Amino acid sequence: MIFGTAARIRRFLHGTGIISTKRLPRPVICVGNLSIGGTGKTPHVMHLARWLSGLKLRVAILSRGYRRNSRGVVWVSNGEGKIGGFLECGDEPVLMARSLPGVSVLVGESRMAAGMEALKHIPVDVFLLDDGFQHLSLARDFDLLLVDCGKGLGNRMTVPLGGLREPASHARFADGLVVTKCSDAAAGEKVAHTVPFTADRPRAFSRLVPAGMVGLDGRPFDPVPAGSEVFAFSGLAGNAQFRDTLERAGYRIGGFISFPDHHPYDMQDLARIARESKGRPVVTTEKDLVRIPGSTPFPIGALRVEVEFLTGWERLSQSILESLEGIAR
Repeated sequence: MIFGTAARIRRFLHGTGIISTKRLPRPVICVGNLSIGGTGKTPHVMHLARWLSGLKLRVAILSRGYRRNSRGVVWVSNGEGKIGGFLECGDEPVLMARSLPGVSVLVGESRMAAGMEALKHIPVDVFLLDDGFQHLSLARDFDLLLVDCGKGLGNRMTVPLGGLREPASHARFADGLVVTKCSDAAAGEKVAHTVPFTADRPRAFSRLVPAGMVGLDGRPFDPVPAGSEVFAFSGLAGNAQFRDTLERAGYRIGGFISFPDHHPYDMQDLARIARESKGRPVVTTEKDLVRIPGSTPFPIGALRVEVEFLTGWERLSQSILESLEGIAR
């Protein structure tokens, strides 16, 4: 209740201009959610970055860098060359930098400051604001809201009585809606009807699909054929969802260790994984892979997943492009 009231007050203060909202001199596309926990923001930001880069637009990603041990604006990557470490930059920004050559990634408490820092050094056509639905101090040109198909909006209550960061009614502030991790479009439609989202705005339905295995260096990992028995581990908000993804990809799970979300792995963890895996191939997620020490006593593969839109992408993407037209600040 306290969180919900505070969120309403913040929206009111920014909406009326009592608290200023700053604007970057380039368009900003925001990807975020109402809930605590994973809705697939990182894969969707990466999908948008690849799509926009394919349109010959120069993209930079701005993120908070959750749980990093640094302060201020930090370059994760300028699109080429060295990439920062997860302790200084956060695991998700490092994953995006590793996966998106040619795309710059910066972290900072103030995404306005991070964006201005980027513009001092590189040409940028469009910014992607990662996990920014509540970052009201920065203006955006398109607000994309993600909702997990399996969870929906839960009991529709804010922390601590529920799992929402702000009231469910604030879905109306979004310009587009994506129901993520859908088993099929019909399941997504059912969840979408429970979200108080403006009916005439675009909505789409997506899922995460396996896209091969990669090793610690981000390169293709010796393939583990579907049907193989593997030992898996992860430290995510939804470890069970990763296990389900592996099983849907055809792998047999011979053992699984669940670690806390954003867990920083150490040699004791690796020793435990080696002991319990008993020689079986070891697999994890790409997000976990960036939190593993540079060398390991056994090979580890990460299942790469990518976003696949079931329906709605054509209208959603067109609306995003329309929001960018004529904005050459």
